[in-house]
Amino acid sequence: MNRGAKPLSNIRLVTFDLFETLYTPAEPVSTTYTRPLHRHGFRSIGEEAVGANFAKAFKEIHDKYPCYGRSQGMTSTQWWEQVIGLTWKYAGNINIGEHSGLLAERDQLIARFASSEGYRMFGDVPRVLSYLQRKGVKLGVVSNMDERAECVLGLLGIRRYFDFVLTSISVGVEKPDQRLFEMAMGAVNVRPYDALHVGDSEKLDYVPARAAGMEARLVDRSRPVVGVSEKYIGSLNDLISLV
Repeated sequence: MNRGAKPLSNIRLVTFDLFETLYTPAEPVSTTYTRPLHRHGFRSIGEEAVGANFAKAFKEIHDKYPCYGRSQGMTSTQWWEQVIGLTWKYAGNINIGEHSGLLAERDQLIARFASSEGYRMFGDVPRVLSYLQRKGVKLGVVSNMDERAECVLGLLGIRRYFDFVLTSISVGVEKPDQRLFEMAMGAVNVRPYDALHVGDSEKLDYVPARAAGMEARLVDRSRPVVGVSEKYIGSLNDLISLV
């Protein structure tokens, strides 16, 4: 442990982000979204174009329908249908409604990311969750993911570790709104100074958790030698020496 990092021996609650904290896509999203196009003859459309336009489509639909369209009465499935359709439209000028095969592929994509097939769990996760649970620390999820989070955690075999799973679609509030973190602490009646949040985004995880009064750490697995500091950990394993 770096000398500048103090142990957090008082921690009674640790909350985790999901994406890029507990798990990551099994393969690049651009690869997964491009493969159906190639299967249906759109071979000139490359992964780079699909990846860039996925980001563009995701932002456009998110800005228009935050929290997966919860306040507009949408389902998450309808929300993702729009993201996928818009991605392919921008990437190759494809009208998905004119291609029944692509409509079926779209549905399969949505199903893939509602299962363990779509994700790869980081190897440090089960050991650390088990350690914290045995120590009597409450565990929770604070995520902007939709309701599929529960299913994915179950299929990955780690849902049993968590006392609660708080998703933006369930409460109508998204990170970086600090109210999501306040709700998490309220769920198990833990004070901010006894709570720690772990995520991978400074904007969505670190800043709002700190604003809510919690301790916070960013996991950066690209720099495993970072060790433990007042802000970063190189692996979830570092929590064993920290908490």
